Amino acid sequence: MKQSTILQSLTSLTSVAVFSIGILSCSQGKKSEQASADSMQAKITADSVSLQQNMSDSLKKTSYIAGVGKSNPSKIHGKGVVILQPNTAIDEQYNAMTIEMDKEGIYNKTEIRPSYPGGQKALAKFIQDNIVYPEDALGNGVEGEVQVIFAVDEAGKVYTPTIKGAKTGYGLDEAATNVVNKMPKWNPGKIKGVNVKSYYTLPISFKIE
Repeated sequence: MKQSTILQSLTSLTSVAVFSIGILSCSQGKKSEQASADSMQAKITADSVSLQQNMSDSLKKTSYIAGVGKSNPSKIHGKGVVILQPNTAIDEQYNAMTIEMDKEGIYNKTEIRPSYPGGQKALAKFIQDNIVYPEDALGNGVEGEVQVIFAVDEAGKVYTPTIKGAKTGYGLDEAATNVVNKMPKWNPGKIKGVNVKSYYTLPISFKIE
């Protein structure tokens, strides 16, 4: 009788021990999984911070000094002015062209050239009111002419402004293309009385007084 009771007690103790070990093992497994997840999350966070830092460092290193513009110490931090003036070389080159259309359906020359509503004076005023002389250029005393070539579609919409020829640098090229992107609709170019897509080259001069 006593032996039976002792055996039952031992069996119960064994079951409790096995159950306890099972719970402990499960708990440790969950802790291990959580630790692994936390470690992975920490790595992802660290990688994200590292990527953001690299992007930030890259942006800090970005500078608008690449180009043909030359620093003039005597003009540093002077007053920047933007001038729209005729460029006879551009006009002579345009007049010497034969009318051709590229693969995008844009003409290099038209019988009636695209024009800004109100004429050149209105165009000059728009540019002066909407352009900002770049700080990089002012801080380095850089002047120059930037030639922007863009397309005008049949409805007068201005699009795809790009720099023609060598870039001046110091932010002047970006300032010139940005002001063109802000422009309202132009009067489109015409061939045989029909509105067509055509290119226009606009020279913008940056001067420091």
